[in-house]
Amino acid sequence: MEIAKKFLEKNQPELALERLKKILYEENFSDEWKIHELIGACFHDLANAEGAAQAYLNAAQTDKILRSQQQHFSNYLFALHYLNVEEKILFETAKIYNSLYRDVEKFPEKNIFQEKIHVAFISTHFLDSSAARFFEILLTDYDKNKFFVSAWSLSSREDNFTKKIRQSVDKFFSFDEINFYEIAEKIFSENVQILIDLSGHTDGGETLQILSYKPAKIQISAIGYFDTTGADFIDYFLTDKFLIDSNEKNFTEKILTIENAFAFQPNEKMIFAKKNLKKIPHKNFIFGCLNNFMKISEEYLHCVKKILDGVKNSKIIFRDTTPLFSRKIELEKKILSAGIKNFEIRVGEDNFFDDYGEIDLILDTFPYNGGLMTALSIYFEVPVLNLIGDKHFSRIGADILKISGLENFIASDEENFIKKAVEFSKKPARKIFSEKLFDTKDFLKNFYEKIDNLSTRI
Repeated sequence: MEIAKKFLEKNQPELALERLKKILYEENFSDEWKIHELIGACFHDLANAEGAAQAYLNAAQTDKILRSQQQHFSNYLFALHYLNVEEKILFETAKIYNSLYRDVEKFPEKNIFQEKIHVAFISTHFLDSSAARFFEILLTDYDKNKFFVSAWSLSSREDNFTKKIRQSVDKFFSFDEINFYEIAEKIFSENVQILIDLSGHTDGGETLQILSYKPAKIQISAIGYFDTTGADFIDYFLTDKFLIDSNEKNFTEKILTIENAFAFQPNEKMIFAKKNLKKIPHKNFIFGCLNNFMKISEEYLHCVKKILDGVKNSKIIFRDTTPLFSRKIELEKKILSAGIKNFEIRVGEDNFFDDYGEIDLILDTFPYNGGLMTALSIYFEVPVLNLIGDKHFSRIGADILKISGLENFIASDEENFIKKAVEFSKKPARKIFSEKLFDTKDFLKNFYEKIDNLSTRI
């Protein structure tokens, strides 16, 4: 296993995978789940969502420790969203996750009478991230006369964003070592009334393992995760009417809607990049895809080929969200297999904002859309075309466009997606910036009005 780990460290996942398979099939290895977990890491580094999902499921099935099974299963649930899985199957699978908490003893409910409503936000970390761009305002500009807000981080790592949150909230907690029960006990002792989970099944679902003890009377999944958690200890899921559409039946949580589920707040680096963005002159039309390579489906590449065929001398730029060259190599194989010829692949870099200076139209991925990347495209005034799906998580890009008043950039099906892309290449949009998407004040107001209403049930 150590040899496989070294191969992974050197970004040689294929060699690591070969070594791990040899151990799995030829050697007597007691902790089989460890091998499957590393195999999942290999498939991640190869941008192979199907392989990663299967590996995480294998890890959950072979691990004998219930708490570890919960983490593996969270990774499995998350990975399934990269694949074109039916919503009913996703829902039923999420409910299986809940059965892994059958022996958890919850804290007793208690009546709490406080001058201010204690709202706690919990996350695996409070580092700047894609989710942070959508929830920052909730922790920095709330009504301190009415609400007492605490932030709970499962990491002691800090950046400038962490420091800003620490200085803004009434109380900030961070942990070097994670003991799920002890953290839940601390939340319970702090008399938290409404607990908001910003992570869900990301990072192995660590926050959910804490919420399973029900340390607060009302517990909400919001912003950081895009689908039902499947957990009966999560009372509400925050969304908006457009996003949820008619999918309430596929959520174990009660649906809590606000006017718009998204309001984007750029950080200093983004603001600086926009001020200094230079448009790179080019003769032929350039499409772009700046999403995580795991989100690039066969159906998406099929559409991309037809679009490029329909726009003479056009090309597409793919930019990953990681710096791994192994993923670049694997994507190139997929692209060539799809018959696409005019393309460029770039690994993830911090200065990817420069890409907006040369791309004419972003082609959003499907069925798993871009959230941050869709909002960023609008911020940098580069049009982004989305194919709306029928699942909650496959409507995120369309919702962001709808909030921005850019419904004409939403396609109804693959044929319409191709048609719109070709049409936009002939008559490019000049300006697509939307003030509404960046209206954090209304978002803040609507969010805390809902929280205030919920507090009457405590």
